Amino acid sequence: MMKTYNEAFALLQEKQNAYQFKLRQKKAALYNQIPELADLDNEINRLGVAMTRATIARELDKTAAIRQQMSELEARKEDLAGEKAALLSHSYYCSLCQDAGILPEGICACLNQCLAEISFSSYDLKTRAQRETFESFNPDYYSDQPIGSGATNHRSNALSIKQNMLKYCQNFEHIEDQLLFTGPPGVGKTFMSNCIVNKLTEKGYGIVYVTAAHLVASIQDQLFREKKTSTEIYEPLLLCDLLIIDDLGAEFSSEYSQKQLYEVIDSRLNAEKKMIISSNLTVLKIKALYDERLSSRISGYFKTIPFLGEDIRILKARRGRS
Repeated sequence: MMKTYNEAFALLQEKQNAYQFKLRQKKAALYNQIPELADLDNEINRLGVAMTRATIARELDKTAAIRQQMSELEARKEDLAGEKAALLSHSYYCSLCQDAGILPEGICACLNQCLAEISFSSYDLKTRAQRETFESFNPDYYSDQPIGSGATNHRSNALSIKQNMLKYCQNFEHIEDQLLFTGPPGVGKTFMSNCIVNKLTEKGYGIVYVTAAHLVASIQDQLFREKKTSTEIYEPLLLCDLLIIDDLGAEFSSEYSQKQLYEVIDSRLNAEKKMIISSNLTVLKIKALYDERLSSRISGYFKTIPFLGEDIRILKARRGRS
């Protein structure tokens, strides 16, 4: 258990360092754009040292005058920087705990997110999401031939999903829908999930992405081998901003696995926390495979997003040979 916490703190430190690095880059770009800002910052720092000396010497009038000067310079900075003024003040990766990972009442949500990623994520999302983004989405893998007598086609369906998922990311804070991605293997469900991961992690949201099989196996391992309590296991899954369960239906289905999936999904529904589930199964097949408690949660609370098309992996292989 202690090893898991150490790994979580190390992961949190990585995230904090990456956040501060990006912040420094943005700040440097702002200085290049408005050189006067750097001069103002240097002068404010110089006055800060002078005020410390005046305070130690108990020169109250001088301290008040310096404080007034600093206030005027800060106001000038805000006027120059406009909406980007926040970049010039110290900013924490997590404002709740100020990057400590701990609050007086217990573990902060940022550390819980790291615990969940270590305990449940089945692969390195950052690496995969870097190459599977909305920008790298290629509609050419989807046919533009009409489906039946209708006007729609696989390509227009895929482009519509892309636009809707971009809006999902842009309005994530206000989204209430739970999403169910359905469709045959290789039509872009996992790719689109990774696009969402990439976009939302850029905005600072905490995401756990795990296959259904890995989720069930991880819960079992933590419960029986690591002797964790149910609270220790489920709380990180409940606190993350978005839980993505990939490949539902590929796990070994048993009474035990269905119970664990139900506990996770039902807990997040009750807490009104967002989820995306992807599956090669149709809603009807989900109802046939899973018991009524679990299948009713999925069919009743999730908005179905059908993915259409041919297996893109096969198409890529064909194009590679041609």
